[in-house]
Amino acid sequence: MARKKKSRTSLLRWLPLGGSKSNLLKNSGRKLLLLLAAMLFVWLAVTIKQDVRSDPRFQLAHWSFNPGNLPAWVTPEIREEIMNDFNSEKSKLTFFDQEVLSRLKEILERSPWIREVVDIGLVYPTPERHGQVRAVMILSTPVALVSADNRWYLSDSRGRRLGERYSVDARTRAWFKLPIIEGIEPHIPRSGYAWTSNPVLDGISVASALHRERIGERYPDNPIESIDISNAGGGVDGSASEINLLDRIGRTLEWGRASTSRSHKVLSIEAKLANLHRVQTESRYWRRRRIRLYTPDILQVRSDPDGQNY
Repeated sequence: MARKKKSRTSLLRWLPLGGSKSNLLKNSGRKLLLLLAAMLFVWLAVTIKQDVRSDPRFQLAHWSFNPGNLPAWVTPEIREEIMNDFNSEKSKLTFFDQEVLSRLKEILERSPWIREVVDIGLVYPTPERHGQVRAVMILSTPVALVSADNRWYLSDSRGRRLGERYSVDARTRAWFKLPIIEGIEPHIPRSGYAWTSNPVLDGISVASALHRERIGERYPDNPIESIDISNAGGGVDGSASEINLLDRIGRTLEWGRASTSRSHKVLSIEAKLANLHRVQTESRYWRRRRIRLYTPDILQVRSDPDGQNY
């Protein structure tokens, strides 16, 4: 039987297989190069990120703080306290931290001096200078000085003590232009914490009403200099005024019941403030020594020789 002759095509069957192996090697080499390039890119990105983060210009510890225009009553010591507290906390942050603006706002609002941060922004650094944090803030405005342990303590309308203690002197009174709440010896809270004494809180409530009505600004020549809370709650005399205001010309202005008193209150705060305006502006009241503000008709309170009112 005759042998079949192998065709040329059968000999060439193996050639494509060899070509595929060559292409596979080439493709594998390209993938390896791409992988190495990607790894190099990631390494460079991480290195650059670390270098940038370590750059002092992007660390908030080196950034300045601009608190904007602060009210005139802010002393250099109060300003320094606000600045130091904020700078100490922001030094832990960098420009690249997540939600950095929200965190800066939160740090500022921890201060007892700051009621609200209404706006905050960053001024970005340049090769020549570091960045800056700018803020627009509403401060916790003091409405009174509470007298305790022969010192004065600023307090806001929410009844919280603000800052350090102050000496009892004319300079402190002249700077802040606030009434002194006096008459008892209360427990003194830490700065940023509320007073726990009801008589003190009653006095602060009256001081807040005077502040809202701008009594000190309207009558700078005869401001309310002190608020006597010694009879708050009627502890000394249940039939007498519980809160008394003393002005610069020496008059005692009977405010009436304390805000926490359970006794009947004759007039609203608004009506008492209206009477106070009359007492300050109408000359017929200027020479009276003791005046009642908490009745519909303003009354002069006289005293008998034993000092009892009638």
